[in-house]
Amino acid sequence: MRDSNNDIDDDLFDTLALVDNSHESLCPEDDSRKLFSFANIGLVISPAISISLSTLLLSLYYQFFIVYLGVSGNLHTFYAGAHSIAQILSVSFALLSDGYPIFGRRRKPYQIIAWILFILTCVLLLTIPLPPPRHVFSTVPSINTSCEMLFQERLQKPCFRDADTYLNYGLLYIIIIAFAVVFLNCAGATSNGLIVDWSTNLPIKSRGILQTYVIVLTSILNGMNSFILGFGFNWYKYAGPWCQGLTMTQLFGIFAILGFIGLFSTTFNVTEERKELETLGIWKFLTGFWETCQMVSWNKLTLFVFFASGSHFVTSPADSMILQYWIKQESLTGTWSAIASQFLSALTIGLFSTYIVNGNWRYVLIGIQAVFSIVNMTLTNLAIFNVLRNQYLYTPDIVFKNVNLNMYLVLIIIFGVEYTKEGFEATFVTCLMLALNAGSAFFNQMAVFIAAPFDVSTAGRYINDSRTDEIYVASANLIFNCINFFGLLSVIKLMPKNKMHCKHLKETTDRSTVLGYLFIGGLIGINIFNITLTLLMPYIQKKLAH
Repeated sequence: MRDSNNDIDDDLFDTLALVDNSHESLCPEDDSRKLFSFANIGLVISPAISISLSTLLLSLYYQFFIVYLGVSGNLHTFYAGAHSIAQILSVSFALLSDGYPIFGRRRKPYQIIAWILFILTCVLLLTIPLPPPRHVFSTVPSINTSCEMLFQERLQKPCFRDADTYLNYGLLYIIIIAFAVVFLNCAGATSNGLIVDWSTNLPIKSRGILQTYVIVLTSILNGMNSFILGFGFNWYKYAGPWCQGLTMTQLFGIFAILGFIGLFSTTFNVTEERKELETLGIWKFLTGFWETCQMVSWNKLTLFVFFASGSHFVTSPADSMILQYWIKQESLTGTWSAIASQFLSALTIGLFSTYIVNGNWRYVLIGIQAVFSIVNMTLTNLAIFNVLRNQYLYTPDIVFKNVNLNMYLVLIIIFGVEYTKEGFEATFVTCLMLALNAGSAFFNQMAVFIAAPFDVSTAGRYINDSRTDEIYVASANLIFNCINFFGLLSVIKLMPKNKMHCKHLKETTDRSTVLGYLFIGGLIGINIFNITLTLLMPYIQKKLAH
């Protein structure tokens, strides 16, 4: 028996989309002109800054905590766990935004509050005196000193200051940075809610374009992040060969400046009309939320987001080892590759907003995943079997990986526009992002167990570089590419085909109380499981090593 949500032939949705677009003149054009104007440029700037800053804060772990403060690797589990909790707390902020308007507005006041709190955490980071690097150098760099010598000294003759002092600093910074990520996620959650508010009033053909603009700007800002990390932290204090670079105080200052830009753009370049909005109250809000949680189509969508995250975020643990030992990618080459990939990703997403956003999303995702798998398999196997180990020719793999990921993120935000119930916009978009992050964290943890039989995470396999070692690494790479591609193919039917399909699914009345309980319990349970597994991972990895 056919599923009632799919009883309309897929080809019919293309026809319905054309019919809807032919009557676009009947839709409010004033809303389009107001939205795509300088007066609302903050709708793009604010969420893009919040996403890119959150990404940059997550990327600080190696340079700051491992290299500069010299804390143990076990602290990484606490760091990752703190950021997972930060993602969960953003849902609470989205609930407040939807249920308790301030002065007749649901989004803008909460955005402003979140940006102010983020700026205050940056100021706090600026006021805490930073200790010197934990590594003690026997020589001090000067005009006549080669920083390459200091770099080699650090590698060959490690000498460290007192561990306890630096552990305390590490814990203090982790707690403050975790709060900074919470406030950035809160700003992003309310920004997404406001974008959905605006987009639902647009002609269906124009929906999703604003979301692509956000991801385009995010990609550009992530390119700047790669520049900051690659060039600013490539000096001897951070285990690099250069004599000069950014200090952490300067970086926290950059965070504060970007926070002020986010606050300014939200305050003066975001329009949210004041309305007579009803305070939902906790009971009425939970009732409305529960009704949506029981929708069969909503549960299918969140399942797709969760499982597809594995295909888009998880790669073989061997990838980084191949880059380090066989391709021997230099830090500058890696930086330029990351910058180029982000800007090319921005260009691709821009083309998507023009030509593909109203097409068949399933074909788009499967096509990009297939291209990425082919490129990855080809270039990686050339490197594994020592046919061509060139750091510059490996760049396309990084580019396609970013394009694949950003296209997936765009579609998730568009899903939020088409699926959300009025008055619950921020909550449901945040739930989709929470499902995405939960899936990414879960499948990254599972990747450790999948790769364990091949032992591709130890340096010895790459240093020996025998034919047996190459076959083991190639086998692991093949398994991960197959899991990613066929895993996405197996759940692609859970994803709507296009905007008209979304509209049809949203209007269906199929509900299940059991699915409602499974949705809420599953979302909470998988996040608790991820945090617990993250904290236990060092112990698990030791057991796997034995």
